[in-house]
Parts: sequence; C-alpha cells; structure tokens
Amino acid sequence: MIPSSKWSLHRFFAKHPVIRKYLPPTALYQESLLDAYLRQYDTVYIKPCSTHMGKGIMKVWKQEGGYALVKERGQTVFAPSLEALKERIGQSAGESKHIIQKGIPLSEVNGRPYDIRVMMMRNGAGKWQYAGMLAKVAGADSVITNVARGGGYVTTVRHALQQSRAVPPENVKKLIRELIDLSYQVCTHFNKYKHSSQIGIDWAVDKQGNLALIEVNFDFPSHGLFAKLSDKTYYRTIKRLRSQYLALRARRRRKKPASSR
Repeated sequence: MIPSSKWSLHRFFAKHPVIRKYLPPTALYQESLLDAYLRQYDTVYIKPCSTHMGKGIMKVWKQEGGYALVKERGQTVFAPSLEALKERIGQSAGESKHIIQKGIPLSEVNGRPYDIRVMMMRNGAGKWQYAGMLAKVAGADSVITNVARGGGYVTTVRHALQQSRAVPPENVKKLIRELIDLSYQVCTHFNKYKHSSQIGIDWAVDKQGNLALIEVNFDFPSHGLFAKLSDKTYYRTIKRLRSQYLALRARRRRKKPASSR
C-alpha cells in the first residue's frame, strides 16, 4: 500500500499524461529548496504531508526588507532574512514532513480567494458519477479555503466565476464541463492508487482562468459543505448515490459466502 500523503499523491498523479499538466510545481520540503522557490515564485505554500482540512498550511512570500509568513488564519510573521524564515518555518513544521508548492494566484470573490470542490461518488453500479460542485471562499485574512478552519463560506461555481471574472461569461459553461471531465480522469487514475467510494477534488482557478489541481480528498470528503448551499439538489444527489453504493456493497457481502462454497 502506498502511503497516503500529499507528496505520494503528487508523484502518483504526475505520472498521468493529462493530470500532470494541472499540478503546480511541488517538492518534498527541504530548507535548501526555499530560496530557489521564493526566487522563482512570488508566493509559496508549505503544507504538511499527512493532514487535511487546511491544517498547518503556511503561506510564505517576499516583501520589502525580508519575508512574511502566515499559518492558516494566524498573524503574519515577519522574517528579516532567509535564515530567520527557515527558523520560523522549522518551529511551525516540527518533525513532520511537508511539501513546498508554488502559490497559485487564486481568483477572488469580493477580495477573497476561492477554489472549487468537485464531488465524485460511486453509484449503485459501483461506477464513478459526478455528483456536484461548489466554490469554497476563504474567510477574512485566511490563507486557506477550508470553510470549517478558515471561516469562509460556500457559493455556486457559476456565481464565483461570474463575480471573479476569472473567465468570460461565454466560457463559464466550457470551464465547468472541463472540471467534470478532468475529475472523471482523476477518479479513474485513482483506482490504481487506492479504492475509494467518494472523492472530493479541489481545483484552483487562477486570475487568468487557468485550472490547477490542489488536493484529492478520498477518505471522508465533506457532504455537509453541499448542505450549506441554498439549493440542496447536489446534497440530495450525494446522499442518494451514497445510499445506492452502500446498498450495492451490502449485497456483495451477502453473496460472498455462497460464492466461496
């Protein structure tokens, strides 16, 4: 079994000829890489390999006279030198492994960045099926879009795209279709990594309307996010598909003893 971490998942999806084009430059964090990443990119993120829900994510960027660092929704910390920055990161990171990743200039709704969660479920036939999508808008002064930890909110993808003007209105439908098609490819490829019956895929839309794959949530992706939308259609679809798949799994279990005799 491949260890389930952000780094192992990045390497796994980097093998896919289509999906790898949507992966931001990423490496296993080492202090020696920090200078190169900050010289090449305006902003970088440092993320724990084994946590979810935005926990422990740090945003780092250059500013006049040094560097700035903020963790989740914490206070911005100033570091006057690269060595001081490394020390700050080391204090926050502890002994756990992290990745370092190019920061994506996310498109914004009213000055707040957002990303898009696409929910994919196995249906009553055990096949992957698109169940819905929404936009997760970051909370005030938060560097993460996770709604629970970052104090943000959810809205429809169409509303977020229209408000942010990330893509022209006539291209919104095309982008949504692309998100769905790519999410099917993510799930099909993921079958080679580990079995899962529900996957929440987080996509970034940058200020030029380009997509990037942020994270693949395959253990317990939140259904409750979709209940926060005023239109409960996606939420009901997710619950219906989940019930159908669990019923299929129960039938398969009941048949196992008979087939083994």
